[in-house]
Amino acid sequence: MEMKLGCGSVGEALLIIAAGLADVVLLDLDLGTERGADFLAQVRRNGFKGPVLVLTAGVSKEERAALESLGISGVLLKDASVNQLAERVREAVGAPPRPLPAAEPPRPELVKPFTARESATLRLVVEGRANKEIAGELDCSEAVVKGVLQQLFRKTGTHTRSQLVRVALEYHRDLL
Repeated sequence: MEMKLGCGSVGEALLIIAAGLADVVLLDLDLGTERGADFLAQVRRNGFKGPVLVLTAGVSKEERAALESLGISGVLLKDASVNQLAERVREAVGAPPRPLPAAEPPRPELVKPFTARESATLRLVVEGRANKEIAGELDCSEAVVKGVLQQLFRKTGTHTRSQLVRVALEYHRDLL
């Protein structure tokens, strides 16, 4: 049986890993007041040998080199598709690749429901807020806001903020 766990804090993640409940770690470098690199160093010191994939909005060559020295298995950008993410996890754990379905832009009326963060971000975009303002309002980094916007673009089949606002007003007025 496959179990997927998400953690709300570094402490919670360390407990799950220490209990042997994790085979692979998807690490977001934006951990609020804590640093992803510090978490990675600690989890390695605690003996976790499994693959760690870093999920980020962007990383410099220097940051990547530092993360690789701590034993990451790879870096994946937050705007990667779910299929790309799944394939990278399969590669990291040594599972055989699965054929990917043909990509087709989602129709706005058929998209999966938005997460709470996506809904909140969408409301603030419709209000005309800038990424920095949205980050302040939602108590997250601008990189997180950019990642959420990429998710919203994918889910709604849009490419720009103005298209996103139009789709939100047309199809998702109940969230606003």
